[in-house]
Amino acid sequence: MSFEAARSDIVGAAEVAKAAWAGVPSTLLVEYDNLRLIDVDKQVEPYVCVEINYIDGEQLSLGLVKTVADYGQIHVVVHTPAGAGSLVAKKLLDHFRAYFELKTFSVVRTRAAMGAPTFPKDGWECTPLVVPFWVHRLVT
Repeated sequence: MSFEAARSDIVGAAEVAKAAWAGVPSTLLVEYDNLRLIDVDKQVEPYVCVEINYIDGEQLSLGLVKTVADYGQIHVVVHTPAGAGSLVAKKLLDHFRAYFELKTFSVVRTRAAMGAPTFPKDGWECTPLVVPFWVHRLVT
């Protein structure tokens, strides 16, 4: 397992969710952490940002080949224009939750998703969904 393998699992799930979206906005834009694809000065429609945050690790075994767990959080953050209300954000989070919550991907396993407080950022309201995940890897 590598960080890149975990990232591929998570981005793959986000791309599947993006392709399956059939609501407003009709063309959903998704960007990823440290990869700016959206010009927020020109953007007027809601968009989604998927961020991967590693927060902990743990050695699970003591044998010659050691099992290690990496723990993290996937933040699916819906950006809506300030003052536009929360309806579209909640619909997008409900949609994305189905693609991330309690899933087993090739290397990533996820837990139950949870909401988090909305926060303002440069004229946008950012509404997050936090999905805890873990990855097991072997160290020799």
